[in-house]
Amino acid sequence: MARRAQVPPSRVGLPDAGKRRTPGLRREEVALLAGVGVSWYTWIEQGRAENVSGEVLDSIARVLMLNDNQRLYLRHLAGVQANYPVPMTTPKAENLQPFVDNWSPNPAYIADHRWNVVIANEAARILLGIRSERYNVLEEFFTSKHVRAAYPAWEQIAPSVVARFRSRAAQHTGDKELQAMVEALASTSPRFAELWEQRDVMEDSCGPEYLTHPATDDLHFTRTALDFTQRIALRMTVYLPVPGTGTEAALRRLSHLTVTPGLDVMEEAR
Repeated sequence: MARRAQVPPSRVGLPDAGKRRTPGLRREEVALLAGVGVSWYTWIEQGRAENVSGEVLDSIARVLMLNDNQRLYLRHLAGVQANYPVPMTTPKAENLQPFVDNWSPNPAYIADHRWNVVIANEAARILLGIRSERYNVLEEFFTSKHVRAAYPAWEQIAPSVVARFRSRAAQHTGDKELQAMVEALASTSPRFAELWEQRDVMEDSCGPEYLTHPATDDLHFTRTALDFTQRIALRMTVYLPVPGTGTEAALRRLSHLTVTPGLDVMEEAR
């Protein structure tokens, strides 16, 4: 009702004929322009309607000239799915650097909803072998021999990696680039294609992570994920050492290494 009162008839192509008892659009006009019945629209506005579809709410949002945040808020009020199909904005990578650097010497990186790494601290670059601006966590896991060597239990955890990614991807079903990425990886990695077809899903917020590096002993972490706003769909992943495993001391040793673009991880450790 508040928004309806703010939209002049002329803004939606209606004649602004004479004085009105109340400002803005009438209910009948919103219903007509949205393609719904007047009674149904009235019930929606009064909060009496049940099982309102997202399509109807989007039509009403269009008539009322709501932006994306307002449209999703309207969907939330009606209990309808309200995810951004594709993130609208992405901050500059350099602006995110302090978020990951503050976790040093613990490995930390920020990735988008496709699992492309946007920014990482030096510890994560060393541990995961991030040597270029184009680094996708899922693709590297299934196609990089270096990443595979970093996971002693690679075969055992591969199903959970795919299940975690599917859970994340389900929030962005309208992203064609994400769909293309999955199809390309499935054609490259038979193991990924097999696991993807199993359609398992798993929570991606936290879990154990067991890795190794040629310059240290085994590394035991608790992987923790922290989300930014849904609008930018970025997630920071932090590897926290498990106490009593020697991982903290190992990370201090790794901190003396540097990542050299194009250099093999084994050669660099040596």
